[in-house]
Amino acid sequence: MIMNFTSSFVYLASEKVSSDSLFEGFQVDLESTANLVKSLADFNPTVWSYMTAITKGIMQPLGVAILAVVLVLEFSKMAKKIANSGGAMTFEAMAPMIVSYIMVAVVITNTTVIVEAIIAIASYVIEQVAELVTNGGANYDTISGIKGSGIVGKMIIGFFAILIWLVRMASIMVVNILITIRFIQLYLMIPFAPVTIPTFLSDDWRSVGIGYLKNIMVYAVQGILIFLIVSLVPLFESAGKIAVSNGAGVMESLAIMFGGLVQAILLIIALVGSQRTARSILGM
Repeated sequence: MIMNFTSSFVYLASEKVSSDSLFEGFQVDLESTANLVKSLADFNPTVWSYMTAITKGIMQPLGVAILAVVLVLEFSKMAKKIANSGGAMTFEAMAPMIVSYIMVAVVITNTTVIVEAIIAIASYVIEQVAELVTNGGANYDTISGIKGSGIVGKMIIGFFAILIWLVRMASIMVVNILITIRFIQLYLMIPFAPVTIPTFLSDDWRSVGIGYLKNIMVYAVQGILIFLIVSLVPLFESAGKIAVSNGAGVMESLAIMFGGLVQAILLIIALVGSQRTARSILGM
């Protein structure tokens, strides 16, 4: 049984592994990022319908009530300020505030549109970057130096092949998990839009509304970062592929493969830290 396993392992290393297929293991399939360009309604229509029902049926009336409270407080503050200056409440003085409140009232009834617009901008950026990603590439010869180095060398190549396969599976899992978590966070943010938008009209509470929009933008930027990180993988591999195809020796080839493996692991770490990076970009 052990001999059969060893023979299969050697066959994998000597017949099935080329420099191209080795490095291919580091490439996270860009299809795993396809969901990044989906809208909230397309990613999970059932959850979207549930969240929009909560937003329109419960949170929007609450948002209008908060808007009314803010309106009363701001009018009271304005009246006190005008009284202290010896003036009088005039329509010209109140008109800008009234217009602002009418605009906010309209926005409250269309908060999902604002969130979708921010996500749509991120999706557009991702689609434009995707057009720059090359899907082809040159063919590379098998690593002849290692193939001819005996059973030990072949088994080393087989070991690296398994590691590369594991890294690829882990990378795809990380990407899919991060994308799903991102959408869950966005879905949870939607119902709170109507109750945070009115705070823009209050000097004391404006930071709440700004913080809400910043968090939406964090998730939008995170989507762009995830795609950029995934698209970086082939660029990191290019130098190693060229060196191997040009006839690098056994130790050089192993060093290149090990370096590529380390780069792949570091890219997974970068994926996990993508939200933290997005917050840093937005100064949060």
